[in-house]
Amino acid sequence: MANDFSRDILFCRMIGILTQAELDMLATKTVAVPGCGGAGFTHAESLVRMGIGRIKIADFDTFGPENMGRQFGATIHTIGKNKVDVLEERLRSINPALRVETFDGVTENTIDDFLEGVDAICDAIDYWAIGSRRLMYREARERGIPVAMAGPQGFGANLHIFDPSGMSFDEYYDLRDGQSEEEMRVNFGLGLHPAQLYRHSLDDPNLNFKNRGGSVLSLSCLLCTSLVSTVALSHLTGKQVALKPVPFIYQIDLAAAKFEELHIPDGVRGIKSDPRAFLR
Repeated sequence: MANDFSRDILFCRMIGILTQAELDMLATKTVAVPGCGGAGFTHAESLVRMGIGRIKIADFDTFGPENMGRQFGATIHTIGKNKVDVLEERLRSINPALRVETFDGVTENTIDDFLEGVDAICDAIDYWAIGSRRLMYREARERGIPVAMAGPQGFGANLHIFDPSGMSFDEYYDLRDGQSEEEMRVNFGLGLHPAQLYRHSLDDPNLNFKNRGGSVLSLSCLLCTSLVSTVALSHLTGKQVALKPVPFIYQIDLAAAKFEELHIPDGVRGIKSDPRAFLR
């Protein structure tokens, strides 16, 4: 029975897209996935199903019925359970040899252990947790770890890749110590979706700053996973892809049949100075 779960069997259908040597190398790689909800749950599952040998997951939250519409770990059986615990069980059921480490969110107390030995990060931190996100990006940059982030919007998603030698997270989003959290979140939102492709099918993204909510579809969360998994897999295997790091960003909307590459050398400051220049 043990041989039924050997890597050569579990991941055999990847051969041809990857070489055996590349697949074997993935067993030695570590990916961190902060956030285990709408996008992060499937980020982690996709990576494990592609042969990643070690994964670190972080979230402080539990599943609730309000998560059912978009978070793939939310079921009637997981309501009230910690997201990291549900995801860990799911991942171990896919690959029994997987090494999994869980963390109670991304904080000053957890960040060192969370990023130790990590080769790539697939960011799925909640939109509203700007402090945790800034901390993670700063520490990842100091450690030379690339980060891929995708956020759902309408019938599509965005993709931002942060190379540790390129433009930083704070530089692109124009974030500084001393800014209010609301100002940071406004800048973050502007930098995520400057092309506003969602407007072709959605009048208003419906962000609710007071109650920390917004409109999200499960299909868009899955699209986010496809985007960041492509970046992570290509980085870990050394394959070249055409996707470029920030200040290039990517936006896709399936309902509008649009895929856009935008070059924004001045980041959010440039978007603020002429927002219509980036509409598509």
